Amino acid sequence: MKVLCIPYTHALSHVSRPLAVAVELRRRGHEIVFAGEGNKLSFVQQDGFQTLPLFEPDPRVLYDNIRQRRLRFVSDADIDLMLEADLELYSKTKPDLVLTDGRFTAPISCHIASVKHAAIVNASSTEFRALPYVPLFDRLPEMILPRDSKSWKNMDRLNLYLEMLVFNQAMKTFAALSKKYKLSRKITATNCLAGKDLTLLPDVPEYFPTRNLPSSYHYIGPLTLQQPRPLPAWWTAAIKQKKKIIYLTMGTTGLSAFFERAVNYLKDINAIVIITTGGLAGISMPLPDHIYAEDYLDGDAVMAAASLVICHGGNGTIYQALKMGKPVIGIPTIPDQDFNMRQVVRLGAGITVTSESYARDATTLLAAIDTVLTSKEYTANARLLQNKIETYNAPVAAADLMEKLMSDKEFHHV
Repeated sequence: MKVLCIPYTHALSHVSRPLAVAVELRRRGHEIVFAGEGNKLSFVQQDGFQTLPLFEPDPRVLYDNIRQRRLRFVSDADIDLMLEADLELYSKTKPDLVLTDGRFTAPISCHIASVKHAAIVNASSTEFRALPYVPLFDRLPEMILPRDSKSWKNMDRLNLYLEMLVFNQAMKTFAALSKKYKLSRKITATNCLAGKDLTLLPDVPEYFPTRNLPSSYHYIGPLTLQQPRPLPAWWTAAIKQKKKIIYLTMGTTGLSAFFERAVNYLKDINAIVIITTGGLAGISMPLPDHIYAEDYLDGDAVMAAASLVICHGGNGTIYQALKMGKPVIGIPTIPDQDFNMRQVVRLGAGITVTSESYARDATTLLAAIDTVLTSKEYTANARLLQNKIETYNAPVAAADLMEKLMSDKEFHHV
């Protein structure tokens, strides 16, 4: 069978997840083709997959809209261009199934082309999330509204209804296209990242709970980047030192100014600091002897050696850390990352440092580092989540479900 993978190729997290599934599908004998135009396609090409060009929204505009909390995160013109590009690509490649990660036109274009469609999307970005994306009532005192009360659960349901209503109203183009092309299930801003036929949740329910989940939605466990790299010359000497190791990364969607500020803040810390910049920006200033920086490293190797991970709060990095039982300090810059870090804090596996306090001075970050490294509870809670994560084999689960969809045997369609 032929599978066409369409991730958002400007973000490594959206590339690495379908890539992990593609490796498993290729092992089973399926033909895999990727499409996109971002530089993170290089990771796909390194694994020997064919890649084709495909229009994608400009990441500078998209992420600026998201950081500015603009509900209209993409223009109607870009959506039209994406739909046109989708349909042209399907006609050219004739896939048996389309697998997407971040392609919000795919449910509509796959309906138009009558192509089976599966999508990888976090539970937080679906209409079935159990926890509010934007908590409207958190400022209400616990003594007035206890968080374990029925009233609080009702407030959560109201919160979810309101935030989805507002978001969907701001992006009416999805509903208009659903009507135009006579979709049986209306596509909205809230569900546009889900699959037409199958939705793969790369999560564990303890971290991202859901409610009223349809039978076409499946928790498969985290999909993390598995692409070993040779370790740099300084590696052995660095990890042999009798000091704790702090791993600092902003993924590939963070802000480049983060890194030099981090070097300044951590120049006197009694620990080894390993930084990966994700190709966002080089560090031009001299590095102290205890700080090492590279564009990319073998993430699993660094996580395994680290005592603490500092990141932007992206799901890929968080799950990679929790998979290794490592606590997280998150410095989120977009709403998705705020949401992710609320779950980490809720589960006692880390601390959030606001981007505003991080930009102001080192005080909050250094206090958070000291708290996490001196308290055993954060690592203990991270290891509890590690135990949950280890019960999943996400690439195998995803491939099994996709094969059922492609063969139509014993598979539920919506």
